[in-house]
This record gives sequence, C-alpha cells and structure tokens, in this order.
Amino acid sequence: MATKVEDIFVLSVEEPGDYVFEPSGVVVLYSNKKFQLYSTSANHNRFRAALNRFSWTELTKGVVWKDAEYRITPVEDSVKQTDWEDPQQVPAVLQRLYNMNPKYLFFLERHL
Repeated sequence: MATKVEDIFVLSVEEPGDYVFEPSGVVVLYSNKKFQLYSTSANHNRFRAALNRFSWTELTKGVVWKDAEYRITPVEDSVKQTDWEDPQQVPAVLQRLYNMNPKYLFFLERHL
C-alpha cells in the first residue's frame, strides 16, 4: 500500500532585503513524515535544508534562516479535491496550483 499524503503546502520565501513573501515551492508531506519538494533547481537544496532544519509547526509560523524567512501554508481544500491523499493524485493538485499562479509556480510545469 502506498504512503498517503498528509498535507500539501506552498513554501513562501522572503529573501534578504525584500519585503514580500513569494511562493517559491510546493511541499508534499507524506504520512511517514517524508516530503517531496517542488521548486526551481537553483533553490532546491537551500529550501530542502530549511525544511529539514525546522519542524512543520515552526515552518507554519515562519522561520528566519540564513538571512531569509521561510513560511509554509497549507493548500486550500478547494485545490485538493476528492482523494487528494492518494499519492497518484499529486500531479492533479500540482496542475491546479500551477493554473492558479503560473507566474510564481512556473517550475511546476516540468512536473506536469
């Protein structure tokens, strides 16, 4: 049996010297507490390090690490749809997220 999806988050990052959180990644959290990060290749390792360093609760509130602020927000239920906990439905959720905000979530296009 495949591991179920526990939650899906949008990772927003406020870069040093900036005053705006920009959607910069999508995080799929599985019930076994492992996660999958979708982001630009250039930022993937930095974002992954931040996600590994802090708890999900801390990340939901927002954390500062290496001069940037990171915050995750759960994806709205309207985006998830029925059976979104099934790992096979993740591409459909990513497609809906991309369609809602292609300017910031352009990196999702290569996964669709």
